[in-house]
Amino acid sequence: MIIGLFFIITSCKKIIDRDIIQSPTEANAFKTPADINHGVAGAYAILRTFLPDQVFLFGDIQGENFNKAKNGGSRLETDLQRRSGVGDLYQAGAGNWNGYYKTIAQCNLLLETIPKISGYQVNEKERYIGEAKFIRALCYFYLARLYGDVPLSTKAVEITNIPRAPQEEVFKLINEDLDVAIASLQNNYTEKSTRATKGAAAAIKAHVMGWLRKYDECEKLCNTVITGGTYSLVQDSAALISIFIGKSQEGIFELDFDSRNNELQRNKVYGRTLGRPWYKDQSDGGGGTDDYVLGFTPANRALLFPTGVRDTRRDVWFIKDTWTKEILFFGKYRTLKAQGDTASQNINESNIVITRLADVILLRAEALEALGRPGEAITELNKIRNRAKRPVYTSGGVLADTILIERRKELIGEGHYFFDLVRTRKMAKYHSKIKQADWYEAGAWLLPLTAANIAASNFVLTQNSFWR
Repeated sequence: MIIGLFFIITSCKKIIDRDIIQSPTEANAFKTPADINHGVAGAYAILRTFLPDQVFLFGDIQGENFNKAKNGGSRLETDLQRRSGVGDLYQAGAGNWNGYYKTIAQCNLLLETIPKISGYQVNEKERYIGEAKFIRALCYFYLARLYGDVPLSTKAVEITNIPRAPQEEVFKLINEDLDVAIASLQNNYTEKSTRATKGAAAAIKAHVMGWLRKYDECEKLCNTVITGGTYSLVQDSAALISIFIGKSQEGIFELDFDSRNNELQRNKVYGRTLGRPWYKDQSDGGGGTDDYVLGFTPANRALLFPTGVRDTRRDVWFIKDTWTKEILFFGKYRTLKAQGDTASQNINESNIVITRLADVILLRAEALEALGRPGEAITELNKIRNRAKRPVYTSGGVLADTILIERRKELIGEGHYFFDLVRTRKMAKYHSKIKQADWYEAGAWLLPLTAANIAASNFVLTQNSFWR
């Protein structure tokens, strides 16, 4: 991905980010279509600075996919999973939504400016509008799933405090933006890029419909992506790791990390789940040992990959040599920069996959089961089981739970599981801490807002009721 100029205009300055970036301004930032292209690339670049950690922390760690390290002092795990108070969650990064709003402000500025510029190539203007709306919708979708009601801004610069908008209004904008993106974007582009496409917009909208439990629309969107001819499953089990090297035939939307473009950074998902020789973990007082690597507990191993049941993902998703050890290394993101310094944590260039075809296939299986079409659901489920060389599913148990567990196995480390538990309303059944009967209605799954953001809004913002 070409980074180019990195334009950031801070939005909703009183309630989102107290450090105001004064330059560049709307008046001087974008003058030509090339500037717009750089500005869109800049929006993706902002996503790369914060979204990988957010996905891993709140989708996987909070979903208890990765648990306590050998040394019990890993703050990242204990604070986020303990959920005994707002302090625990703040320590693990909850309440920090500034990255989302910086990205949204960038998109708003682009959407305000794109119509004012001339000289676009054929379909170029529509593509940039579609990309900006896709990125804005993606950010609001994460915000709504993490915080519920959130401030809703469609302006590049906000000079007044904005109250939290009801989720219905937020999802209305999300769906409008994604509809424009689906209509404006192409299935693919001549350059091999990780920028948004028509399929990416349809896949994210399928997830939005699933989240809203509109399973009929969810199923149709999934089917459009699956049958569209753009994507296919990586069938060679030895090549599954290519999905996370990036730009595979299975990838639908991902964040690109490429050493040639200096797109390397320290991410919790990388340095917290792999030890030596990949990393010498210095975080949380680890002192260069493997004792602070977040593990995949024996209980999780027994549930997802039982002994004696073949599953080719076991030795691809994880480091085979560590399977029987106390600390099991997670290996999806083990692609290193060529000739990298393995004493550093800034060497990983695996892509962060936001959605891929296997995700959409299993989401369709979930929707079909909810719609009372179990035979079709099983067909979709077995596409993924067959790829993993697992025994096919025919019947037995609860089909919805079987699909949920398969999503957990297939998508571990990709930030889905906690959101899956909320969407399917199975949190109390499968999460060790969120057990109360009214967990969804009470908002026990939502994150708290920070006191700093509440105060900076002159208390226009209010705390989520569960955390008051």
